[in-house]
Amino acid sequence: MPRLAFRLSLLVFLCDAMIAEAASAPVVLVEDGQARAAIVVPRQATPAVQKAAEELASYLKKISGAELPIVSEPEVPPTARIDVGPTEHARKHLPEFSPADEERVVVRSVPCGVIVCGGGDRGTRYAVYRFLESLGCRWLAPEPENELVPRVRTIDAGRLEVDARPAFAWRLFAARSKPEAEQWGLKMGFNGLFAPETASTNGGCFYWPREVQGVHAFVQIMPPEKYFEAHPEWYPLLNGKRVASQTTTGQLCVTAPGLADAFSANVIRLFDADPAARLVSISPNDGYGWCECPDCTELDRKLCGARTTKQGLASEKPFQGDRLFWFANQVAERVGRKHPDRKLLVLAYVNYAEPPDTIRPAPGVVPFVCHYAPADYSRPVADPTSEANRQFNDLVQRWIAVSPEVMIYSYVSKSMWWRLPRPVLEPFAADVKHYYHLGIRRYYCQSTLSDWPLDGPLYYVIARLLWDPDADPQAAAQEWIDGMFGPAARPMSDFYQAVADSVRATGRSYSDNPRTQVPGLYDRAGLDRAMAALEQAEKLDCPQNVRERIEKVAATFRYGYWMIEALEHEERVQNTGDPAALLAAQAAGRKALGFCQVPEAVKHASQWSMFSDLGVPAQGFGEPETKGGRRCWNSDETGPGDNRAGWASFTVTVPDPAKTVVVEMEVWGESQLSGLVINTRAGEWNSIRPERPLSKKPQWDTLIFRIPPELMNPERRGQRLGFGGADSQVWVAAIRVKNERNETPLLPRR
Repeated sequence: MPRLAFRLSLLVFLCDAMIAEAASAPVVLVEDGQARAAIVVPRQATPAVQKAAEELASYLKKISGAELPIVSEPEVPPTARIDVGPTEHARKHLPEFSPADEERVVVRSVPCGVIVCGGGDRGTRYAVYRFLESLGCRWLAPEPENELVPRVRTIDAGRLEVDARPAFAWRLFAARSKPEAEQWGLKMGFNGLFAPETASTNGGCFYWPREVQGVHAFVQIMPPEKYFEAHPEWYPLLNGKRVASQTTTGQLCVTAPGLADAFSANVIRLFDADPAARLVSISPNDGYGWCECPDCTELDRKLCGARTTKQGLASEKPFQGDRLFWFANQVAERVGRKHPDRKLLVLAYVNYAEPPDTIRPAPGVVPFVCHYAPADYSRPVADPTSEANRQFNDLVQRWIAVSPEVMIYSYVSKSMWWRLPRPVLEPFAADVKHYYHLGIRRYYCQSTLSDWPLDGPLYYVIARLLWDPDADPQAAAQEWIDGMFGPAARPMSDFYQAVADSVRATGRSYSDNPRTQVPGLYDRAGLDRAMAALEQAEKLDCPQNVRERIEKVAATFRYGYWMIEALEHEERVQNTGDPAALLAAQAAGRKALGFCQVPEAVKHASQWSMFSDLGVPAQGFGEPETKGGRRCWNSDETGPGDNRAGWASFTVTVPDPAKTVVVEMEVWGESQLSGLVINTRAGEWNSIRPERPLSKKPQWDTLIFRIPPELMNPERRGQRLGFGGADSQVWVAAIRVKNERNETPLLPRR
């Protein structure tokens, strides 16, 4: 090659290399606390894109102290640029987004700066947070003090290439009443359920319509105070009488003429009034109270043979799945004429947890399958060694076979567990992966995702997995622990592991009944190891914010530690009737409640003090009352006339379960009591009648029950008796147990 040509080729090569190097070199956005870039938004940016740009500017100022200006196209900044949203400049550097890419996130370094863009407005909000994560920001829990923001004076764009889509289309939790929870959820990539008022700035995330909040919706859509007087036939016939529905019980008469039209019209009005609302629950009220009219019962016979179900329930119940989804389809057909793209959510829960036998959910009807009946939260759903989860896994797959719209209702935070230690991170993480591989793309958390002192990194991990089910949950959990506890991360890791090991070591299952499931669930040595690790973390020299986080975890765990001991002592009372065990339960309960005042636990612990007045350990009674000058308790804690079952019970100590025992009860004569039931074996209750019935007069009567050996549990000295779980009012002032042979009271008369 001639020397001149060689020199020209070398020059071209060097120039190309210099251009390539310049293109790939990091672009400085902030230098020594001074802005070296501007944030660029599209001409006429939407409120969501404008909010995304403002969020970015706010956090960049927190990080570096620099205020980056926000400018709109066609203005071209003379410095580097960060394009937020679909600017013309961004479009030149990005592939086309399809309409299905609404939540796609792209963060990309380009020669003059960074592109931060989404397939839609919501995706752009997410893209800003992913870019901030690349700079070291983390949002560990909803409270502002639990975010991590690095402090640096210089920021360069680095070499960024993020192109992501969420694995689950619906990633929901209940944050509508807590702005800080909603803000955290958006940063972590959830898309609802948020407040309607923020939809324009969060890119149209899902929300409940203002008039129908939450899932139990019959009473909200057809409020009895508005319709019952004119249309009592729309409400359930119970025991021969039309009853107004309530939030916690009483459904609708779904076969009543005109009900489906009126119900559907109300749903249509919701969507007419709020075109941005995309879903609503049309699910039954909580509890039971299903209509018993001839038309409803005939519909049951026609659709499912009026069969019963015991799917995860303590006893057989009439199956209502076909009736419910038959009605849901009536509503969907009417609503779909006006709003074909809206979704109607219908719980699959309690005695309507199973798929219908003959009805198939119509398009737009979303079966909302609750991991409740049955459930075992100590193991993954796909673990066949758990009978409860084997049944639930089968249930989910049966639902998938009848509807492509299935959504999982996951009890990520279980309020019924009294805030006791609940190490579910590993099983719930496995569940998210399992649901994804089954083809489910909708996931709802019953949680505000804010109770991190109890559940630790659980919420953070689930948020990550809903975007990427293949992510390593342990790595995500460790990232959270490192960020939350800094120099105390190692003992806090040991703490969380010890709590999980304490349940794993026993191999026991649990779902939602602390009183019966806590005794024996935790390995005490594991809890002691957790306590030791927590105490080690408390002794370390940590920044003030870290110490405060450890203190919150410590208070929650110490409450749980002692409440577990209290419930274990209570179990001894149930098995042996030992008064010393009851005193130990009271002492442990007082310690527990000194750390946390959990309402359910406070109420339960108050019943231990009934022993001094009633004469036996008891639970489930209402508040103390006075009748005929005597202090007494009502067996129906929920109150009269609410169609809800009272579950009061008491334990009597018998000297010898092989011999007949006499139980004396001081009962108000006007009480609704014809007999008791005794817990003969697990799940088995048998009736006992008194020697003489109540007087039905306003006076104190003494009822005498003789319990033969064949009705008692031969393995327990403490025999549990109850009132049958009816909505009936029984006032009791004292209970005594006698030895039948010599009629000597085993407990003193009070």
